[in-house]
Amino acid sequence: MHIIDEKKDTLKNTSYDDNNKEYMVDSQLSVCSFDKVKEWYIQNKIPNVNPNPKSNDALYFRDQDCYFIEFKNGKIDRKVTFNLKKKIYDSLFLLFDLKYVDKNGVCIDSISYTRKHMTYILVYNEAKSSLKYPQKQIDDTKDTLVENTHISTNRTNLYKQLRALAKEELISFDLEQFKNYFFKNVHTYTVEEFQKNFLTHWEKDMN
Repeated sequence: MHIIDEKKDTLKNTSYDDNNKEYMVDSQLSVCSFDKVKEWYIQNKIPNVNPNPKSNDALYFRDQDCYFIEFKNGKIDRKVTFNLKKKIYDSLFLLFDLKYVDKNGVCIDSISYTRKHMTYILVYNEAKSSLKYPQKQIDDTKDTLVENTHISTNRTNLYKQLRALAKEELISFDLEQFKNYFFKNVHTYTVEEFQKNFLTHWEKDMN
């Protein structure tokens, strides 16, 4: 059995936040705990590496597609955003090196595969994330463009509503760069959005 098939867990357990001692979702959906895969990989492939690679929380396969899911329960600042990107790079490297074969007999060993079949989903706690969208404004003292990050949650929700009217989804935390590059699609969802747009549909298949 492949290590990705061995390291099964519930989505609930992969959403556990050690710092706050709480789960972000309460789903019994069976997924691969990619953190556990990373731990196995370090022990068996690169025991002397320093620093250790980072990893996304969960990997889920459904029909023709697969999903990397990352849960973030606290504040999301520039440092956290940097770590989110590193998790993406490291997780893809590990996945490709493991050469897992999907249900259709196709080996996952390149960006060509993930660009066609994989979606990345960041699930965040809206109340704790202090979500801010950088917005360019004119600095009159320097006559240059500067970055203003003091944007309220209300304005964030307005951005989402305007995007929805335009049938465009807002991808937050500077992660839009990975859409159509590494992944077929990228979503940054609150817990409620994730439940509505994906998890409810996935869990129906469990019954």
